[in-house]
Amino acid sequence: MSANSSRLNEALSLLIQSPPGQTSQVYHDLRGILFDAESNATDKVDDAKLQSIAAVALEEYNTQQLGTATLPSNDAAVIICQAGHVPGDTSDAGAGVKRYIHPKLGKTFLFNHVKRTTSDVKDLTVADEKAEEKRKALEKALEEYVKDRYPDGVSSVFSISSAPVKAEEEDELAEKVKKAAVEDAKTPAGNTAATGTEDADEKMDDETTATKEEIAEEKEEEENAVEDDPAEAVAASEAVENSTNTQTSSTTSAAPPAKTTFAIHHVGNRFNLSNFWSGRWRASYTLDPTVSPSTLTSTLSVQVHYFENGNVQLNAAKPRTFHLTSDGDDPEKLAKEVVKVIAAHEDGWQKGLEESYDELAERAFKALRRQLPLTRQKIDWDKVLNYKLGDELSRA
Repeated sequence: MSANSSRLNEALSLLIQSPPGQTSQVYHDLRGILFDAESNATDKVDDAKLQSIAAVALEEYNTQQLGTATLPSNDAAVIICQAGHVPGDTSDAGAGVKRYIHPKLGKTFLFNHVKRTTSDVKDLTVADEKAEEKRKALEKALEEYVKDRYPDGVSSVFSISSAPVKAEEEDELAEKVKKAAVEDAKTPAGNTAATGTEDADEKMDDETTATKEEIAEEKEEEENAVEDDPAEAVAASEAVENSTNTQTSSTTSAAPPAKTTFAIHHVGNRFNLSNFWSGRWRASYTLDPTVSPSTLTSTLSVQVHYFENGNVQLNAAKPRTFHLTSDGDDPEKLAKEVVKVIAAHEDGWQKGLEESYDELAERAFKALRRQLPLTRQKIDWDKVLNYKLGDELSRA
């Protein structure tokens, strides 16, 4: 690995570790280090290469940290996450630009991870109305919860479907396969011979006439054979059709049923950089109502940065899985139970964090302090200094 690649990779890893709300500061600090003319680096890094690397890093950062975005025509924010990513080629839009879903507004849009801007808004087509009904119920219940707990919180609910190929598409594909198979069965083998004849004509001009006559005779014989026995041609066609139908039936029966899960995210950001602190609360849940009982898998993360006269960071995470009592048929009932479980889980974890803070201050930090001497009195260092100066003066 070259020194250039090594330095850029290290810069990328540091950018991904940026504290909440401070990616811009970290980027400019890294740029100053990489472009430092007095450094001993032998490689040269230009702005274009740095921006390309930064686009990759910021895409990963915004996706992991549940960044938010708003569309130009609406103030409703949406969370940028992997569940909302729309696969497709967006290379023409530039580095660090991907398409995402705004499920609440029923739109898709391009998001620039470097500039944090949105563009090219398009309508979103809903494929499963039943799943969309559940998603909207979850979205409404979650919005009420987040509004009550997080002053600047943003929430989003995405439906993730594993639906098999549509029946119409399967029928169309089977029809194409059947036609191709029938044509292959009826097509005589003279084409291959003709190709070989053309190659031979280029090498041996004397045999051209004889070869063409032989091919014409073979082709005529094959056509006569087909005309003489049409029953065989029909039988061959029916055999191919039956084989294709059998394959289509087995493929259709083997296709798994559609399965829809829901990705539930909410994030709360508090930035106060003028007072040297920032923080972010992230919560990600995956709801699977297709199993019995329904499962809710959660991952909570909190990150706090305090940097006045120092640099202190808190990073904590807690994964857990819950089993719900709702069967998933009633969207309203399911949404209420999901939010109830979320509230109890997050309240319990926050209480546990506060207890950890108290224990940290009372025990861990106290153990780091300097113990008192045997006299159980603090040393007056000013007096000690005066004694030392007096002793030195008396010796002078």
